[in-house]
Amino acid sequence: MSDPNATPAGWYDDGSGTGTLRYWDGSAWTEHRMPAPPAAAPDAAAVPPVESAPAAAVPPVESAPAGVGAPAGFAAPAGATAQVGTGVPAYAAGEASAVPPVSPYGSGYPGAPVPPGGSAPQQSRKPHVLGIIALAVAAVGFIFACIPGALIVGWVLLPIAFVLSIVALFLKGAKWPAITGLAVSIVGTIVGVIVFVVVASNAFSDAVDGTTGGSSSSELPAEESDAPEEPVEQPAETLAFGDTMVYEDDVELNVSAPAPYTPSEYAAGADQAANIVFTMTITNNSTENLDPLPMPQLSSGGQEASEIFDFTADGTDIGLPPTNVLLPGQSVTWQSAWSVADPASLTLQVAPGFLYEDAIFTNVQ
Repeated sequence: MSDPNATPAGWYDDGSGTGTLRYWDGSAWTEHRMPAPPAAAPDAAAVPPVESAPAAAVPPVESAPAGVGAPAGFAAPAGATAQVGTGVPAYAAGEASAVPPVSPYGSGYPGAPVPPGGSAPQQSRKPHVLGIIALAVAAVGFIFACIPGALIVGWVLLPIAFVLSIVALFLKGAKWPAITGLAVSIVGTIVGVIVFVVVASNAFSDAVDGTTGGSSSSELPAEESDAPEEPVEQPAETLAFGDTMVYEDDVELNVSAPAPYTPSEYAAGADQAANIVFTMTITNNSTENLDPLPMPQLSSGGQEASEIFDFTADGTDIGLPPTNVLLPGQSVTWQSAWSVADPASLTLQVAPGFLYEDAIFTNVQ
C-alpha cells in the first residue's frame, strides 16, 4: 500500500537555486533537468485589489512538526517546519537540494521525464543504406574512369551512382554519403571525358605519325628500309592437271585431274551443266614456315565456273582451303569442287600462298 504522504513523481525545484526543475520519481531525484518556465504575469484587470488586513486579523502560521509531508527516506531536522495541510514537506538541514517542493506542473508525467512541449534527446542519425551504395558505386566508377582501357565500365557505373545519390537525398538518414556520391559521380564523369579525349588524341597522333613515317621510310636506302618480300617467281609454262608446280624455294603445288562430283542437298554453288572436283596438295620443302592461302579461279568453255561449297557424309569440307601454318617438310591436301559449263575445257589458276605467283593448270590442247 502506497504512502499517502509521499510526494508524487513530477518536476520540482530542487532548491539548488539554479533556476531549473529536476525530476522526482516518487522516491528519489533523477539526473534529468529542464529549465523552469517563466511565471505568467497576472492580468491586472482580472485580479481584484487585495485589501490589507490588520495585522491582528492575520492568524499566525502554524508550524508542523519536523518531517511532516517529507518523502520516505528523508528526515526533517530540528527547526524545519512546513505549513499544515499544504503538502509541502520539511527537509533536513543541508538537504534542500535533495527533495523538491510542490511541482508547478503536477505529477502527470509517467515514465522518463520529458520537458513539456519538448522532445527526447535525439540520437545521431545513421546514413541510409542506399546512400552508402551510391557512394561505393561512384568510387568504383571513378577508378575505372581513370583507366584508359576500362573507360566504358566507368561510364556505366557513374550515371548509376548519380541516380542512386539523388534518390538517397530524399530518404531518411544522414545525407553525407548521398552528397559525397553525387559529387564523386560528377567529378568522375568529367575525369572520364578528359581521359577519353587524351587517349583519342594520342591515337590520332600515332596514326598520323605512322602515315608520315611510312612515306619517309620509302626514301631511305634500300638496305635500311623494311621492304616486303618479293613474290616467288614461277616457271613460264602452263601445266596439265596432275602435274606439280615447283617454286624457287622448293614449295610444291599439285592439282589432280578433274573428277565428277555429286553435290549433296546442302551444297551451294552447283548451278551449271556439270560438277567436278579437284584434289589439291601443297608441300612445304623450303626452310621457312609457309602460310597457305590458296585462292583458285576456274574458267570453263570461255565463262567463269562457280565454286561449290559442300560437305561429304564423312564430314569432309568441300571448297574450304587450308589456313594452318605448314612447317618445313609438311604438306596439306584438300578438295575443291566446281560447277562448270564444259568439263573438257578447263583452266585453273591457283597459288600456294600470297607471296607466290599463280600456277596455271589446263586440259585445253
